[in-house]
Amino acid sequence: MGGASITLASCAPSAGIGRATPPKPFTLTDFTLVRDGLDAPEGIASSPDGRLFISNGGGAIGVLERDGALRQIGQALAPNGVAVDREGRVIVANMGLLNKGPGPLQRIDVATGTVETLVSELEGRQLVASNGPATARNGDIYCTHSSWGPIGNIGTTTPAGFIYRVAPDGKAAIVARALRGVNGLCLDREERFVYASLTAEGRIRRWRRQADGSLIDPQDYGPQLGVVIADHQAKDIRAMAAAERADLGYCDGIAFDAAGNLWVTLPFANRIVAITPDGRKVDIVHDPEGRMLSSPTNLCWGGADLRDLYVVSRASGVVVKARTDIAGLPLANWPAA
Repeated sequence: MGGASITLASCAPSAGIGRATPPKPFTLTDFTLVRDGLDAPEGIASSPDGRLFISNGGGAIGVLERDGALRQIGQALAPNGVAVDREGRVIVANMGLLNKGPGPLQRIDVATGTVETLVSELEGRQLVASNGPATARNGDIYCTHSSWGPIGNIGTTTPAGFIYRVAPDGKAAIVARALRGVNGLCLDREERFVYASLTAEGRIRRWRRQADGSLIDPQDYGPQLGVVIADHQAKDIRAMAAAERADLGYCDGIAFDAAGNLWVTLPFANRIVAITPDGRKVDIVHDPEGRMLSSPTNLCWGGADLRDLYVVSRASGVVVKARTDIAGLPLANWPAA
């Protein structure tokens, strides 16, 4: 069956980063509206030419052009997390559990409009919950598959999630298993580690990446990010008062800045936090009333200097932007720093 061992090392700081430079926190007035009226937006990625790629219900992917026009490409299945490969093609994970349909991983050529399926099943079972993709500069693609359902069990105690890899030759295989609600995914600057948010556990875990693309040596990274409750249901979370939700640690999208801080969205808390290279949690912004951040699911950096932070809010259907004091880490489709 393969996959990584589930024996965990202790929490470990990031390798290859010098003295910790924590990011400065935001106020809500630091954010400005980029786009509203989106149908359940979830994932976001940027291009060096200024375009944004946003998953939403209007198509397989939405391309927000530099002039503000939104161009939808393909037919929407259940578009969720978004990444871009080294050739500028958009990778979209589909959360089929949202509409009781399939959950494949797709690749979209935004120049031609071609939509292709990279992975639709693994080990003889149809995928239903592809969630967070991430790309490496050598052509590897990693993606999380959160569970086999039900989708509303945010605090699932069933470790049925996994991470799979698509090699440059197109072959796909599971590389980490037995994960509770695995969600967002990213790589560090040197692409030595793959990081994942474990929503049900309210924490980040990382794996050492081998030359053949396999993952070994799982380690919890940083502290638990807030309160989590066994088998906590989404309907019960939404019924909680804002003051109670503020402490929840259910994590979603993750991305590194250039100083090695790992930024994490906490959608149910309407909060963004960061984990510093020395393992501390830093609060970035909290929006208890959901005025600018209403269920923030994913984030990315863009702009010529990679200091424009874009955040997707699923509940309100908007994308907002703020300027950060530290640039984002250039991803596989950006020139290396």
